Amino acid sequence: MKMKRVGNILVCLCFLIVNIGFSQIKIQNKASDSLLAKGYEELLEKYHYFRYEDATKAHDYITAYLYKAKKNNDSLKIAAGFHWLGRISDPEKEQQYADSIILVTRNKQNERYPAVGYANKGYWAYYFGAYNKALDFYLKAYEFAVKNENLKIQREIKHNLASLRTVCGFYEEAHQLHLEDLEFIESQTDYKIKDRVNYLAAISNLSSSFIQLKKLDSADIYIKKGILESIALEDSLRYYDFVSTSGYNEYYKGNYKAALDSLNKAFLVMADQNSRINHYLYKGRIAKDLNNIEEAISHFQKLDSIYEVYKDPVRELTEVYQTFINYYKEKGDVENQLKYVDKLLTVDSILDANFTYLSTNITKKYDIPQIVSQKETLIGRLEKEKEQNYIKIGVLGVLLLVSGSLFYYYYRKQRAFKRKFGYLMNDQKSGVKTFVSDEVKTKPLGITGISEEIIKKIIDRLRDFEQQNKFLDPSLTLNSMSKKLHTNSNYLSKIINHYEQKNFSNYINDLRIDYTVEQLKTNRQFRLYSIKGIAEEIGFNNAESFSKAFYKRTGIYPSYFVKELEKQIITK
Repeated sequence: MKMKRVGNILVCLCFLIVNIGFSQIKIQNKASDSLLAKGYEELLEKYHYFRYEDATKAHDYITAYLYKAKKNNDSLKIAAGFHWLGRISDPEKEQQYADSIILVTRNKQNERYPAVGYANKGYWAYYFGAYNKALDFYLKAYEFAVKNENLKIQREIKHNLASLRTVCGFYEEAHQLHLEDLEFIESQTDYKIKDRVNYLAAISNLSSSFIQLKKLDSADIYIKKGILESIALEDSLRYYDFVSTSGYNEYYKGNYKAALDSLNKAFLVMADQNSRINHYLYKGRIAKDLNNIEEAISHFQKLDSIYEVYKDPVRELTEVYQTFINYYKEKGDVENQLKYVDKLLTVDSILDANFTYLSTNITKKYDIPQIVSQKETLIGRLEKEKEQNYIKIGVLGVLLLVSGSLFYYYYRKQRAFKRKFGYLMNDQKSGVKTFVSDEVKTKPLGITGISEEIIKKIIDRLRDFEQQNKFLDPSLTLNSMSKKLHTNSNYLSKIINHYEQKNFSNYINDLRIDYTVEQLKTNRQFRLYSIKGIAEEIGFNNAESFSKAFYKRTGIYPSYFVKELEKQIITK
């Protein structure tokens, strides 16, 4: 009885919300009898015709469509009316219309509804930085899309999940999904006409993912493609989006003047919060790189003020707050320094919580169900092939073996990580090792083609090089280091290979990693850096190459080491 009463309340609530919306629509349509006389298809066709040209006329046609649907008590057409009305409304109203879509179609088995309602809710949750809610809405939309076999919505949700993977920093995975998305769209007939919005969005997303992977030449290709296509398809808003993205790409190439030109050009048109955040972020970065610290602080303050309004934390905020901390530290302003330390810790905790929720639930509620679905499909096929039952048993056995192996591998890996972490923490000799350790001092100095006197000189210079931490220079190469040590690259390479048993690149990387471990253990300020910040601090070009080098040297990832280190410090 209790469940029945709840159901009745929901039905009443549904029609109350829908009727509130229609009270306004009814008033507007009393003077629109000529529109009400038209059929659904004609009204929708006219709406789409005026949608980008005349919002007022488009609104008249779709409200007439919605009024007719209500009058005929056609819940699917009511949902369609709310969906298209939302497309030309402000964000708050579109979210209300999405709620109405879900309410009027919650018991319908339709290929579009209520999946579209959940997808729209997810879009706006993502837009306003509520990433956890966005994921929940997207997964609900995907559930209905799979249930009702709507491949188009499934593809769109996969695209949206790629954006959430980007939020987590899973750039490679997101990039692959964006690439598949664009390839799928371009495989369709008349995609530039029928799917213009998603086509341009796919190019934009792919451009951004190339920038995140620091494949700047590839990013250039797609940015130029996007600019040309947005001009051809007369989408001015997307055109300026590509201009803005061009500014980001030029920044990473070191072309600051070109970057500023693009950023300023786009800023006149792009007024949404994300565009403004990126505008001030990159202008601040440029000013900082040019040692115009006061100008950089000014831009970062504007960025921070936007965050204070929308409370949508982005990864780059940690970089911004670290700049504030260093700035006020140099000024001797302890109050502001503490203020931004608190902000940094708050944002970092939110980002960490978002990362944990998103990474866990994308895997648990999307990736694993996908694998399970594939497994069930395979099992279904095997069951139909009765004469080949032995194959089914074999495949199931393999799946169980693989699953068990994966669990065992995960368990062993976690134990190995803890053991290696303990070794690093207990290693009293951690830090940068002096060139040529005691155990190899007994090696003959002789290297074919190099005199002992030269070898000794180069070894002494290498020790000085290590003790002065000169290996932190990001521009360091074998040739540049040879010049600094007053020798040639051939001699230097041979001596490093002979005494360290590694090539030049691994030698430098190992020095940097040893230095990092010691700094993380002893320097609290160093532990506040992001992985990207640490990578840049010790001479790596990006976080990915740093993480790989750290793992190669220590057997664990830097994120794991920092996390366990913080746990140990808190426990103490």
